[in-house]
Amino acid sequence: DAVLVVDDGSTDKTAEAARDAGATVVEHSRNSGYGAALKTLFKEANDCEADHLVVIDADGQHEPADIPLLVETQREHDMEIVIGSRFETDAETDIPVYRRFGLKVVNILTNLSLGSLTPRSQISDTQSGFRAYDSTAIESIASDTSIGQGMNASTDILVHAKDQGYEVKEVGTDVYYDVADANSHHPVRHGLTLVHNILTTVERRHPILLLGLPGITSIVVGVGFAFWAVQKHLRFGGLPYGLSITATFFTLTGVFACFTAIILHALQSQLGNHDTDV
Repeated sequence: DAVLVVDDGSTDKTAEAARDAGATVVEHSRNSGYGAALKTLFKEANDCEADHLVVIDADGQHEPADIPLLVETQREHDMEIVIGSRFETDAETDIPVYRRFGLKVVNILTNLSLGSLTPRSQISDTQSGFRAYDSTAIESIASDTSIGQGMNASTDILVHAKDQGYEVKEVGTDVYYDVADANSHHPVRHGLTLVHNILTTVERRHPILLLGLPGITSIVVGVGFAFWAVQKHLRFGGLPYGLSITATFFTLTGVFACFTAIILHALQSQLGNHDTDV
């Protein structure tokens, strides 16, 4: 077993303290982001041909004593990825209510972006910073250049796992929020950033779902307003401008969304075929 610490351009004595504690330390010359730190972890683990890589965030919220649980679960079930979840039945956490609500929303959107629509296929804690990866996952993630530099890397890795057909299992772990300086990101700003990144992923991977279905709904609403406007015109005469403008707005918006979805879907299919050919 070995401990690897990635110091992402910190200005304190993290690297020095980690070395004194016996860890191997890799230092970034400047702060490059959460995803960049993860990429370094995967590269180093792949270079030394590690059997397992357990990633644990440095905010002090996770329980390091749970590390053997993740590794043992991975070996027992032969899963490429095991996630330490704060939402499993045997987990203990003092997560604030507002964070629980925000994470539930993010989890729903992330599972939507992964195309996981049934409860059995969904991940309960998509943003967990406590995960175990086997050698197969380590090698493929280390070579994936599409994983972002920022906080969206957690979702990008799950997208990678979905594309590779990896098995993902969750185990309950203890997560504590009553720790000093746990997170430097404002929770609301962080949440909005995650939602934006997830919606971008959904738009790229499932344009019909994100744009096509709302577009069809918008067209139906527009036709409804148009029908209402025609009825008013026949009964009272004159042109009901408000209803007519509303009908036009919804109809055109729906048509635009549907055409955009079709174009993005065609591009996605074409790129997918190109990748297969290559």
